[in-house]
Formats: sequence, C-alpha cells, structure tokens
Amino acid sequence: MNELTCPHCGAVRIVKNGHAHTGKQRYLCRICKYQFTLDHTRPPISPETVALVDRMLSERISHRGICRVVGVSRSWFRRHLKTLVNSVPHRIDPLEVMSSKT
Repeated sequence: MNELTCPHCGAVRIVKNGHAHTGKQRYLCRICKYQFTLDHTRPPISPETVALVDRMLSERISHRGICRVVGVSRSWFRRHLKTLVNSVPHRIDPLEVMSSKT
C-alpha cells in the first residue's frame, strides 16, 4: 500500500477529512494540521475568456456580475485584476504634476 505523506511537512499521519465542493476526498495531516486533496488541478481559463473579461471590465459591469456571466471564480478574477494592475506603470513625477497646475 502506498502511504500518503503531507505535502506541507512530509509526515505520514494522514486521515480522511471530508470532501471538497468538487467531490474529491480531503485529507488532514495530524502533525501540522494542513488540509489537502490529491491531484489538485485547476481547469485552465481560455485566452478567449480572459479577453472577454477584459472587455467587460471596460463596460462598467460589476465584478461579481462578470464572474457570474463568464463563469470564472472570484478568486481567479482578483488574481487577474492584480496582474492587470501590476502591468500598468504607476510612477508619477510629482514635479511634473505641480508644474502642470501653474
């Protein structure tokens, strides 16, 4: 029998701990209390879906509405927004701003 090990601490004191919302078996490490599922994979978001989300962002639709219509999770949506924000330069020269006011 292949014994389960904790992916967090490597311990072998693993017990079953219910099921995830996807129906997969959840496990709990008795040593570090880490909870995990085996073969955890996220379905990839297609480039067409990402492009649709980007177009909907410019249409002033609520974030929850975008997630609901497109079918993406809110956590994925937040990560996507963070990558968009990080891709935009945010550096402003305060001297330029002050000189343009006068």
